[in-house]
Amino acid sequence: MLKKIVWLVMLTGVIACSPEPATEKVVSKPVVVQLAKVKAVPDQNHYTFPATVSAVKTIELSFEVSGRLNQLDLVQGKKVKKGYLLASIDRAPFERRVEEQQVRLDIAQKDLNRIKTMFDKGLASQSMFDSAQTQMELAQIDLNNALQDLSYTELRAPFDAQVSERLVDNNSYVQSGKPIARLQDLSRIYFTFNVPERILSANASNELISATATLLSPNSPSFAIEYVEHRTQPDPITQTYQVVFAMEPVDKQIFTPGARARVALRLQNKQPLQGLVVPLNALVGDKDKGFFVWRFRDSQQSVEKVAVEVLKIIGNRVIIDSSLTQADHVVRAGVNKLGENQQVIPYKAP
Repeated sequence: MLKKIVWLVMLTGVIACSPEPATEKVVSKPVVVQLAKVKAVPDQNHYTFPATVSAVKTIELSFEVSGRLNQLDLVQGKKVKKGYLLASIDRAPFERRVEEQQVRLDIAQKDLNRIKTMFDKGLASQSMFDSAQTQMELAQIDLNNALQDLSYTELRAPFDAQVSERLVDNNSYVQSGKPIARLQDLSRIYFTFNVPERILSANASNELISATATLLSPNSPSFAIEYVEHRTQPDPITQTYQVVFAMEPVDKQIFTPGARARVALRLQNKQPLQGLVVPLNALVGDKDKGFFVWRFRDSQQSVEKVAVEVLKIIGNRVIIDSSLTQADHVVRAGVNKLGENQQVIPYKAP
């Protein structure tokens, strides 16, 4: 019995002297983030826009008279010179009408001559003479109309063009005014693209320094382009403005309307703001609570919150006023996953 008491006392002592289990310290897992360098406000603005190659204009060709096609030279994609005969309709009915009107004019002329002779001798009244003269003038008008209709049986290219689309086949009967083909004017190459309202407004007073266009094809060179026009009414859905730049055709370089291109613009910033520039997606917050960015601390591999004042938003960049310097880096991707003193790992492209 004594031994049991001794063993119980010893066991109690061992349990009492045993250390308490250590509490594990929870360490947050580092977050991979993408950084961007804080920059000064540039004196030039650079923009790149997706663009579409287009013709100066595209028109629909149609005859002014109805008839059956007996000649058609509308090969899609073919380039033609101004005045080139593209199509014609059967001339025979129109030639017969010209001959008929010519005969009517000759008869009217003879009647006028006869009545004039009688009028000069006092054998015909003034009204008879006036009526004969009117009939002769009307016959002349009918002949002119017949000659004009005869000329309308041929359809020629109104300018140097490319046949975009053929809408009828040869030997078809065509109605006057019905389109038979579409022609594209490629005397200049147009590049059409859309500019967001905020970019257009921000650069309204800035001067264009340079503009280039590059086709989205392998090894395509860049070409200098110049401003043509832009719409002043925005698209009601996208709130963008259509802008058109152009260039002269280049030998041995094919520009197909509808092809995709990239337009790069460089503008002189006449009134640069005092401040710093960071990516727009680095900005966190709202107008009510204020804005801030996450500054990367290289020595600690962590981030800290820095309040900023938004001065201006230009495209995908924002001009701010804050305690940041040009030596700092801010988080531009993954901002919503961060907290104060969060450990981070800067992303490095492979």
